[in-house]
Amino acid sequence: MMASLNLTSPEPGNDGLFRTRLAGHHARTSEAFSALRDQLGFLSSAPHGEAGLYGGSVPVSDDPEEGKWELISIRDEILLVVSDGYLTRQHSESVLPEGYIEFHFMVAGPVSVEFSEAGRIEVTSPNLTVVHQGDDMHYQVSCGPGLWRSVGLYISREYFHSFLRASMGVDGPLWHQLQKLRNEQVFCHQMPVNPEVLTAVKQLLENPYEGYRRLLFAQAKAYEVMCASLDLWQAYLESHHTAEVFSSRDLRLIEKARDLLVGDLRHMMTIPELARAVGTNTSKLKRGFKFLYGMTVFECGHRARMDRALEMLGNQRLSVNEVAFAVGYQHQTSFTASFRDYFGFAPKDARRMADLRNVRARSSSAPGVTAGEDL
Repeated sequence: MMASLNLTSPEPGNDGLFRTRLAGHHARTSEAFSALRDQLGFLSSAPHGEAGLYGGSVPVSDDPEEGKWELISIRDEILLVVSDGYLTRQHSESVLPEGYIEFHFMVAGPVSVEFSEAGRIEVTSPNLTVVHQGDDMHYQVSCGPGLWRSVGLYISREYFHSFLRASMGVDGPLWHQLQKLRNEQVFCHQMPVNPEVLTAVKQLLENPYEGYRRLLFAQAKAYEVMCASLDLWQAYLESHHTAEVFSSRDLRLIEKARDLLVGDLRHMMTIPELARAVGTNTSKLKRGFKFLYGMTVFECGHRARMDRALEMLGNQRLSVNEVAFAVGYQHQTSFTASFRDYFGFAPKDARRMADLRNVRARSSSAPGVTAGEDL
């Protein structure tokens, strides 16, 4: 029987991820794996003479329904993290820079990433996200609540460099992308995964073996996924999909531009106006909006207008025409058409629904009436 895990309890109000669980608050990825390796009674490890392959499972919390992480190290050069569970609440922690090239495969689950308090991106699934941090750049990752399935590969810079040199040539486009990274920057590139890669990732999530064979299977699949990921990445670069490198300053400017964009919905600023206002160029501004918010500048502004209009329609003191003017439309007919295209119903219908919600709210709070009773 395996020994019980010696796990760190998160601080109140801070449900961390595997680093926090294994090595405490603000622990590094390598420190979490070191803590795992030290618990030899718990680990599955390779036979004598094949050192460097080890792994084990770590429960997300004391609630078994939340699932587990499975951590496997291949000579401490490739660190594999398989996440599978259903999070009942959000779990967050900081990821400190250690020089890893990170490949994250999201199969299911809400995940967001915030870079050095400068901006947040939402990671969609299924998706491959490649991340490499400058030495002065950290990020905060938040997962859940909800279904959560992912596979992460953390590859040491030295091993990745030697692997690229042997397989693709050190002067190839992938290495050039990473060489341009400065200490205060982060490299982040999201791309869709093909069925072959997704199949291999799911096989890692559903590893059918136990003990040493489980480690061997995971090791083989990790190499398969890494090779396929490099092909995906290179194909994207060759088809002119630019990977994004942003500094903390860039991210702060993009965040400021968004605040300006949604701050005055009566006057929707143009992209050149926004770029001039925050001190950046239009190209970086457009790429930054896609990077941080997953949408264009126009889509971001349009979404803010529609959301604000829906909120204002609940106020009976404002006419539909007044709401239209407040969110930048000169003509009610244009506003009505845009609103219907966005939500699937007309502004007047939104007002009726707001009236119904208000009646139900008042009724549920009336003496002798409980929520859910028929009136």
